[in-house]
Amino acid sequence: MKSNWLTKLFSLAGAVTVKRTWRSEGGEVRKGLDPSDTRKIHKALENNWVITFPQGTTKPFAPGRKGTAFIIKQNKPVVVPVVISGYWRAFNKKGLTFKKKGSKLSVTFKEPLQIDYNDTTENILEVIMNSIEQSKNFMLKSKHHLMTKMDK
Repeated sequence: MKSNWLTKLFSLAGAVTVKRTWRSEGGEVRKGLDPSDTRKIHKALENNWVITFPQGTTKPFAPGRKGTAFIIKQNKPVVVPVVISGYWRAFNKKGLTFKKKGSKLSVTFKEPLQIDYNDTTENILEVIMNSIEQSKNFMLKSKHHLMTKMDK
């Protein structure tokens, strides 16, 4: 993470920062993967809780990243999905300034997931993406809903 005031604030609050990957031409590119990142997360999960954003972006229906599923598979934590709706409409990409005032925002905490920790990371990621309503199934439902709304 870049060292700005928000990162410093999160660090003071006990955040564990990790290096990100990015997507280039459909593939994931790792920026100097640091194995200590995984160890930091494992240590944090021993006595605390960890918040992760499996998509790594506020853009709706962006593909999930396997790192979240890998962490879950490896550490076997209780996973509570949280659905954040309307964020991308209300805030800019960094989330620090309003893009559209008056946008409806909602946060929904769901029941903890029943995860087969012996399953593949791909299948675990699919369960996660479905639980936060960001899978392809929900994208199709959203498009259908939008089209139906436009027909009225």
